[in-house]
Amino acid sequence: MAATLADAPTREQFLQTALATLPTIKALRPTEVAKRAFGGLTGRERQVAMLVAQGKTSREIANQLVISERTAEVHVSNILGKLGFGTRAQIAAWAVEVGLV
Repeated sequence: MAATLADAPTREQFLQTALATLPTIKALRPTEVAKRAFGGLTGRERQVAMLVAQGKTSREIANQLVISERTAEVHVSNILGKLGFGTRAQIAAWAVEVGLV
């Protein structure tokens, strides 16, 4: 539309006004992009989901990630809640489906 204006100062003012009225688009951080792509899971929750898909127990997950067993269980519980699942098997199937494993 601005290109159809012959007068350069008018065209420039039109462009500046048009750009000023556009909403500001906030760029997402890479971590936010990943979070949205993986059901809202944090990076650590994605790690835990991957280990669940490998058949690891909470104790094995805790040892591998150097966290307490209780923390591993909380991560699994959070994953179940965020994804709307009821079992670790569902987490495993989901992890395979989205390419975590």
